Amino acid sequence: MKVRVVAFFLISILLVSLVPTTSAYKGYQLSRGSVTDFTLIDQDENNVTLSLTNGEILVVAFIFTRCTDVCPVITQSLRSVQDGLSSEYSDDVGFISISVDPEYDTPERLKDFSELHDANWSHLTGELEVMEEVWNSFGLVVQKNVIEAHIADGNGHQSNDSTVTFVDGEGNSSELMFLPTAWSLTNAVVDQNNISLNYSKHPEYGHMISGINGTESPADWSWYWRFMTYNETSSAWQESNVGVDFVDVEEYPNIAYIASNADENLLQTPTDDTYGMSIVYPENISESYTFDESDLTAWHLTVGAFDGADLNYSSSKHSQFGHFFSSFNDEDPALDNWSWYWELHTWNESDMSWEYSQLGVDSIKEPQYIAWARNTTADSDIPIPGAVQSMIDQQSSQVCDGHGWEMGSGSGKHCMCDGGYEWPEGTMLSCVAVEAEEEYSVGHSTTTFILDRERKPRVAWTGDNWDPSEFIEDIETLAEIEGLIDDSSEGIPGLTFAMAFIALGTAAIAINVRSTSNEEEN
Repeated sequence: MKVRVVAFFLISILLVSLVPTTSAYKGYQLSRGSVTDFTLIDQDENNVTLSLTNGEILVVAFIFTRCTDVCPVITQSLRSVQDGLSSEYSDDVGFISISVDPEYDTPERLKDFSELHDANWSHLTGELEVMEEVWNSFGLVVQKNVIEAHIADGNGHQSNDSTVTFVDGEGNSSELMFLPTAWSLTNAVVDQNNISLNYSKHPEYGHMISGINGTESPADWSWYWRFMTYNETSSAWQESNVGVDFVDVEEYPNIAYIASNADENLLQTPTDDTYGMSIVYPENISESYTFDESDLTAWHLTVGAFDGADLNYSSSKHSQFGHFFSSFNDEDPALDNWSWYWELHTWNESDMSWEYSQLGVDSIKEPQYIAWARNTTADSDIPIPGAVQSMIDQQSSQVCDGHGWEMGSGSGKHCMCDGGYEWPEGTMLSCVAVEAEEEYSVGHSTTTFILDRERKPRVAWTGDNWDPSEFIEDIETLAEIEGLIDDSSEGIPGLTFAMAFIALGTAAIAINVRSTSNEEEN
C-alpha cells in the first residue's frame, strides 16, 4: 500500500512539474514607483540598506513577533517559497521581513523569532519615526491600536468587526479597523448634539480638550478639563490615567469631562446600558448625553477608523445633506481640478461584492463594511474585507480539511498538505496534524510584496492564506519580464517545490520542539 501511495505521489509531482506557468500574476498586480531607500537594523544589529540588499527580485514581508497566528504562517510559507525556488531563480531572489511593532521588536526579539522559525533572512526594525516612513513608502497603514487589541485578544479579525477599506490614488489598499475609543465616542456625542469643541493633538498623548461650548481652560492653568471614566466594578467615577485616544469604550462606556475646580459629586451614576458622556462646567452646571449603537453611521465609522490609523481627513457638514469628506490622507480632488472625487462603497452581502453607495455617510446606519476610493477605481479593484475572506476560506475548508490544496485529477488526485500536516493512513485526500504540531488561527491582515530590481512593488499578496507555489510562479513571471531568466529555458520548478515542501513538512515539529526546549531552559 505504501509503495502505491509513493508511486502515485511521484507521478503527480512529475505531471505538475510539466505544466507551464501562465504569464499573468496570481497575486495583486501593482503599478507604482520605487520604494524610498532606507536603512534599518537586522536581528544581528547590522545596518541593512534596501538598495544594497542582495537579490534582483526582493520579497518583503511585514510581521511582528507578538503575533501568534498569521506571522508564523507567513514566515513558514516564505520558507516554502525560498526552498521551492529552483537554482536558476534562487540566486536572483532575496527576502526580508520588516516589523510593524518596532517599539517591542528589538533585534534580540527578532533574532529569537527568526531562529525559532529557521528563517535565515534579515528581520528588520528601527526607530518609530524611520519605520513610519518605510511603511508609508510601501503604502502600508499600521494601526497600533489594532496590534495592541490583536495581542490582547489573541484573535485578530472577528466576524462583528466593522472596517473601512481605503484605496489611495496609487491603488494601495488598507483595511482600517474600527475600535471605538473615548475619542470616537466624544466625536459622536459632540456631532449629534451640536456641541462646540476645541482641542489639540499631542504626538504622544493624543487629543487634549481645551474648550467645550466656548468655555476655555485658562492659560494660567488655574483650572483645566479633567477626563474621567466610570468604573462599573467599583461603581465610581475616576480620573483616567491615559488619554481619550487610548480608552476602550467597550470597557468604559461612560466618560466625562469636568472642570478641575468643579464639584465631582455632580457626576451622576449611569443608569442604562447605552454609551454616555457627561460635562461639568466651572460654574457647576452639568449636562449628560447618551449615544446608542443604533445611531452609528458610516460617518462615525470613517472618522473612528481614520483616527485610529492616524490618517488625516477633511470633512464638512451641510445643513441639508449632512457630512462630506473632501480629502483623505492629503489626497484632495481640488488639487487636481476636481478631475475625480471620493466615492463611498458598501459591501453587498448577497452578491458578495462592493457597490457604489446611493446614500450619504449619515444615512448608512450600523454599517459593517464600507470603502472609500476615487471614482476612477473599479468596484472589483477594492479588496474583499478580511473577515469575509476568512469566512470564505472557512467555508471551503472541506478541501484537504482546510490544511492544504488538491493537485492532480482522477485516481492521481492528492492533497499537498501544509507544513506540519500529513496524509492519514489510507487516503491522500485529507490532511491531519502531525502529533506535535501547533495550530495557528488566522487573525489580522498583512501584506507581502514582490519588488523588482528597481525596488518597485510589482505584486502584493494579502493575508496568510496564499499558496506558496503560486507565489513562486509570480516570482518566476517577474524574473522573465525583468530579463533575468530566458523564458525558453527548461526546468521542473514544480518538482523542486514539491520536494522542498516535503522537507518542510516537519518544520513545525522542529519549531515546537525548539520552543518547548527553550521554555524548559528558561
